[in-house]
Amino acid sequence: MARLKDDNLFLRRGDSVTAGKRARPVLLLLVFVGAGLMLLSRLDHGMIGDVRWRAASWLTPVLQGVMIPAAPVREIGRTISTQVDLGNELARLARENQKLESWKWRAHQLEAKVAELEALAKVVPEQKLDFVTSRVIAESSGAFVRSVTIDAGRGRNVKEGYPVINADGLVGRIVDASQNVSRVLLATDLNSRIPVQIGPNAVRGILAGDNGPRPKIIYVPDGANIAVGDDVATSGTGGLFPAGLRLGTVAGSLSDPRVQLRADVDRLDYVSVLFYADPFRDLTDDLANRKTAGEANNVASPVFAPIGKPK
Repeated sequence: MARLKDDNLFLRRGDSVTAGKRARPVLLLLVFVGAGLMLLSRLDHGMIGDVRWRAASWLTPVLQGVMIPAAPVREIGRTISTQVDLGNELARLARENQKLESWKWRAHQLEAKVAELEALAKVVPEQKLDFVTSRVIAESSGAFVRSVTIDAGRGRNVKEGYPVINADGLVGRIVDASQNVSRVLLATDLNSRIPVQIGPNAVRGILAGDNGPRPKIIYVPDGANIAVGDDVATSGTGGLFPAGLRLGTVAGSLSDPRVQLRADVDRLDYVSVLFYADPFRDLTDDLANRKTAGEANNVASPVFAPIGKPK
């Protein structure tokens, strides 16, 4: 009997070893395929991008359906977290309301003066921005990417390069847009670069993401007068973003300044896409169109030299 048990144990061990050997080629193949797909994605291969966005367009109804039952659970979690500090929040709002009431009258006076000065100086009015609000249906967070997918695309006039905000401030910008969905590159992404102005002295710099919760500030001029707690907003340099969009405040050490974002990019639900057209892109496209039209006219209209009559 003991020998029979030993034989059965030996057979079971042999079967497990054989199964493990059979699974190794499959595992190696899956690892190789996964590494190849990651490499193509990092190289921004056109075929991979097209397949990805076709799949995203097809899966949009599925993702929207999944978000419906999850919405009540998320809402309950937010309600509980809000109720915990409700007393302190009400006291803070009361103090802020008193301050805002004292500034309200002063703001109306300043607006009237600014309007008069603009009329005298014939200042070009700022571009009025339209927007569309959309739901976040998917998130991509990893070592190489920080982005979200929203359920608005070219069908709702969303284009690549448009800024994306929420109630707290700037979130990122559109980097890919299909007919029904778009991908938003967050301000914390490693590839994100945003021209900013810092503090009351409007010190210029670049907000660079590093996939961490606090993006860093780079290319700050030597001897710039900035301090922890200074407000950080978009500067409008380069025309990629409109000037004055809130981002956050300076945090950390001034030797390696970081920005504490106002928007919680890890808990995005609804965002708004600003229809802000890059003026430099419009100028470049206009010049290119004029050049193309001029070349076409030169080709289509041959020049005939006048033939004079002999004297």
